[in-house]
Amino acid sequence: MDFFKKLRCPITKNRLELINKEEFPKFDLPDKYSKFGKLLHGLVDSSKQYFYPIFDEIIVLHEHYALYIGNHEDNRENLSFDKQRVFNYYDEIDYKVRDSLKIYEDSPKWVDFREVSSNYIRNSFTKASLFYPNQGEYLLDIASGPIGLPEYISLSDGYNYRVCVDISINALIQAKINIDKAGKKGIYICGDITNIPIQDNSIDTVLSQHTLYHIPKNEQKTAVLEMYRVAKPEAKIVIIYCWFYHSWFMNLSLNLIQIYRILRHFSGKIYVKLAKSRPRLYFYPHSPKWFQKSFIFGKNIEFYCWRSTNKYFLDWYIHKWLFGKEVLNILSRIEEKHSKFMGKFGEYPAIVITKNSMPIDPFQY
Repeated sequence: MDFFKKLRCPITKNRLELINKEEFPKFDLPDKYSKFGKLLHGLVDSSKQYFYPIFDEIIVLHEHYALYIGNHEDNRENLSFDKQRVFNYYDEIDYKVRDSLKIYEDSPKWVDFREVSSNYIRNSFTKASLFYPNQGEYLLDIASGPIGLPEYISLSDGYNYRVCVDISINALIQAKINIDKAGKKGIYICGDITNIPIQDNSIDTVLSQHTLYHIPKNEQKTAVLEMYRVAKPEAKIVIIYCWFYHSWFMNLSLNLIQIYRILRHFSGKIYVKLAKSRPRLYFYPHSPKWFQKSFIFGKNIEFYCWRSTNKYFLDWYIHKWLFGKEVLNILSRIEEKHSKFMGKFGEYPAIVITKNSMPIDPFQY
């Protein structure tokens, strides 16, 4: 596969060499690796320090899973507390079937699947594709999850390959099942959005949906820079984000409900550090100004409306007996006509970055 040439070691940043099972003994791999029937290939970085397994076409390139095979000290750092929370959450989550595809079990917490909201919700699921070219070789779906909705499957229409990167091997297994079922081509990589194991300037389009705000707040800038780095010059990077308490539409319309959500959000941060409980999902929303001021390519960042409402708004205001469909039809037209305004005023923006055709000095970041 040509794409192997575009990969890099997330630890040493070196290029990677594909090896077969018969070559494993040369690298002093544990015997157990040779006994896995489905482990037929692996990758070794060019300095011969780290080995990465390939299971069932899933390329495991997260540094957490790397096997050190060098002769010196392994200097990898442990995951931070908040990043470990996210890692554990998606490693333990279950899946359920919807529309014959597997989705996260917790999806109903965040998505209104009622019939009254169906057209409005499904329209938003396809909206990301409005902001990037409709064809290309590689679409990188960073933190792809299981890609368990037909609308999400369609986002790679026109691309030869959908490159799915996620921290969860289980999610990638489900993504492969769903994409195979749709008759599309995928490349599946277990990796970290803050340390994408792909060479510079390799990807035609980068898409990240509902992931960045689950990254520790001080690492979100790193994640954006990584998406920017792997994108080809003039490529589009599309990030579906959440403003939460930066959304004045939700602050005004939900009022006391929003105040309760904000208080619960901050009290939850304290709780997870004091109590050992089931993994809880980390969340931190930056403001639009943060995006514009944090990057030297800030002038190339635009905000459009992906969806202006959240599930709390829909549950509270949208009902069949209150002409819910009609209200959402009107709201959809407003979102479409005033996309840039609603992209900052509403809940979920599509943050669109166009990569400069001229190289940027990384030390200016």
